Amino acid sequence: MCGIVGYVGKRPAVEILLAGLKRLEYRGYDSAGVAFFREEKIEIHKSEGKLENVEKLLNGRAPAYQDVCCGIGHTRWATHGKPTTQNAHPHRTGHVVLVHNGIIENYQEIKREIISKGYRPESETDSELFGFLVLEQMDRGASLMEAVRQSFARLQGACSVVIMSEREPNVVIGVRNGSPLVAAADPAGGTILASDAQPLLQFTRDVVFLEHGDIVLGTEKGLRFFELETGKPVARASSRLDWSVEKLDKQGFPHYMLKEIYEQPTALMDTLNGFLDRARTDSFPLAASQPGVALLEKAREITLVACGSSWHAASLGKYWLEKWARVPVTVELASEYRYRDPVLGANALLIGISQSGETADTLAVIREARKQGIPTIGITNVRGSTLSREADATFFTFAGPEIGVAATKTFLAQMLGLLIFSGFLSLKRDGWHAGSLVSLDSVSRLFEDMIRIPHLLSDFLGNGSSATGLAGVIRKIAAELASAKGFFFIGRGYSFPVALEGALKLKEIAYVHAEGYAAGELKHGPIAMIDREMVVVVLAPRDQWRDKTVSNLQEVKARGAIILGIGNASDEELIGLCDHWIELPSVKVDESLVPFFLTPVIQLLSYELALLHGTDVDKPRNLAKSVTVE
Repeated sequence: MCGIVGYVGKRPAVEILLAGLKRLEYRGYDSAGVAFFREEKIEIHKSEGKLENVEKLLNGRAPAYQDVCCGIGHTRWATHGKPTTQNAHPHRTGHVVLVHNGIIENYQEIKREIISKGYRPESETDSELFGFLVLEQMDRGASLMEAVRQSFARLQGACSVVIMSEREPNVVIGVRNGSPLVAAADPAGGTILASDAQPLLQFTRDVVFLEHGDIVLGTEKGLRFFELETGKPVARASSRLDWSVEKLDKQGFPHYMLKEIYEQPTALMDTLNGFLDRARTDSFPLAASQPGVALLEKAREITLVACGSSWHAASLGKYWLEKWARVPVTVELASEYRYRDPVLGANALLIGISQSGETADTLAVIREARKQGIPTIGITNVRGSTLSREADATFFTFAGPEIGVAATKTFLAQMLGLLIFSGFLSLKRDGWHAGSLVSLDSVSRLFEDMIRIPHLLSDFLGNGSSATGLAGVIRKIAAELASAKGFFFIGRGYSFPVALEGALKLKEIAYVHAEGYAAGELKHGPIAMIDREMVVVVLAPRDQWRDKTVSNLQEVKARGAIILGIGNASDEELIGLCDHWIELPSVKVDESLVPFFLTPVIQLLSYELALLHGTDVDKPRNLAKSVTVE
């Protein structure tokens, strides 16, 4: 959520802070600021709104900042207090200046205490309060490091802080106790800190993901790590990232989201190569080097836990795992599951899914499961993320960096990972599927179809330049539907989770009212909303649910809804019922794989409608890429 950058070294710090914060804009924010040392004093420049407002405050004065070599920066996503300049970070309390990510749960208790001692907070935030605790400790004679350590012991809640003091120039200290924090040594000499790895990649690919309860001390000489609880030095190994700065650029696309939609075939191919042992010729050969293989094989029931788009991927995974592997599967929203008292069997496996690997609710479930001795697997796109370190085993998707806030290629890569699990477990079931309609031959065919998907999807997407291609068709339809009052996405079977995702995408980036429903549920209440100003997007490929879906379509058509159908070119009956039509590719693959073609359609539809509504596609309001608070 909030973005943090800190630097101390030999390079121009202000340039590094601003460039780093720009790399973190995808996380979502509503105010920004920087603070830096000049002649042993700390200057703060901050503003509500976009980072450009901070740049304007510094405009024309860049040469004066070339000698600045130490500072911190922040983009804030409001939790405590309105998104105003006063509440923007960095915060100053005397000679102490800090930035903060996360929530201090006992802030009211701390606020009462510091006010009783005569201090007067200037903002509405919980973040500023930590500075008063540090200030008090330093006034008693503690060093900045010791003051931070002692003060942090007072806090409740998951958060990270990066802090400086005018009493200790050119020192930056970072603390991680929940919200992620990444550190790296600058090859030119110095230290870089950030809440995500992106700002570090222009300098190095070797980064350290801080553990819970770590303090990092950054100076021109480099990094040193300490235990928050004891203050003792600790060693932390670095991770080498396979991302590059070039992958973070738009590469000619007008938006990151569009670029990432068109990167989906590559993301699928790379994820296939990452999950599978391609030297083997058998179906679904999960790489033996994956530590989670044994956990999958032992599982007799599986619980999938996730939030947002990852939850929709999990919902689709349930269909596949139950059909192909005949494993009982429960799909849970992490934000609800963590506060329940669930009952899991002796051979249960819990799988947490998070594109960033930092989703607070999903991580809380993983931690509780491990306390109870339940084996856990993580699926994430980020190596070194908290999920990858805290789950018993991790499977990494290989979608590359995803900058657009609305998940696209990571969603498809998660889907693929769950499909691979399904096929793998299908071939590992004892005694195989007695009485099942699934055969060994059908599993082999599924695998053969699956490895064709990246190429088929690439052909389906095209390059977006043709008016008669997929993008052109969707662009024209979006223009005709832009004034609609709202949208219903409906589907059955494999199409149902895609319908949920379609509605979420439209809400996220176009700010249009949209709902996703199992098609058979419309008559149980939602159909009351249908009128001539409502668009119903019907996902009706030729699968086992197609006839029932068309029957539900008839129900909304009779009530005057505008119908946008998505289906097969040969389905003349369906085409005749629709006001608008988007054709799926004419390829023969197992119906389990059709969601890989439906998903880009609903993504592009949302994208085009967002453009027509004039919204910020990559950075939608009120949203954050990595949801690190509850």
